[in-house]
Amino acid sequence: MKRLVLLLLFATSLAWSQGLEIITLRYRQAEALLPQVLPFVEPGGAVTGMNDKLFVRASARNLAEIRQLVAVLDAPQRRLMISLRQEGGDSASDRGGGVGGRVEVGAGGTAISGRGHLYQSDSRSRRDISQQVQTIDGGRAAILVGQSYFLPMRQLVIGPNGAILSETLVQRDLGTGFVAVPRLSGERVTIEISPRDDTPGALPGSVNSQRLVTTLSGRLGEWLELGGSLGDQSGSSAGIASYGTQSASHRRRLLLKVEELQ
Repeated sequence: MKRLVLLLLFATSLAWSQGLEIITLRYRQAEALLPQVLPFVEPGGAVTGMNDKLFVRASARNLAEIRQLVAVLDAPQRRLMISLRQEGGDSASDRGGGVGGRVEVGAGGTAISGRGHLYQSDSRSRRDISQQVQTIDGGRAAILVGQSYFLPMRQLVIGPNGAILSETLVQRDLGTGFVAVPRLSGERVTIEISPRDDTPGALPGSVNSQRLVTTLSGRLGEWLELGGSLGDQSGSSAGIASYGTQSASHRRRLLLKVEELQ
């Protein structure tokens, strides 16, 4: 009982010794600073905020500590430029040859004629894309550049009267872009990024999609490699009087750079 009375007296004296202070922020919003300030509020104290105001109830000593903390946190947010570069190339080769002929039998005897042919086809294409978007430290940045396509879609619906095949057109937004959240620590940056690259496929209604979700870190101003893909295909065909070889390859690489804007 005596201990309970002492605790109540201590709590009462602490409440009387606490004061309310309103701290006006210069650069940041209260909602952004509250998670960082709350751990430093003494037991029995409280802190809330709205817009550019923090409302702190604490002892004089704790108020002084919170003012020092807010002075450090309430700094101008650093502006950043995020650059994403996608480099890629495709190549294909088709080579072959064949021989054709005929045999003619007549009064003058037998005549044999023939003709051979060779063919070669090479193709190369390159697709380089550069995108940039501005944001702030800890902010969420997103960019998507593309087009809307109407692609055919088939549906097979089985009902009481049997199967019904329906064909419709659906709208798909295909494009290239990314979503990124950068966080700075001095001259280093840690960034969460998810780039995407969609292109129409070779078959009607098909889409080639590339997705990547990753977190990486590095120095401001340097190019960081997000990843890439390599692929090679080859094949051959042969007949009684012909032959052919085919090969194809593709290369993809993703690079990222974060720079600070003054």
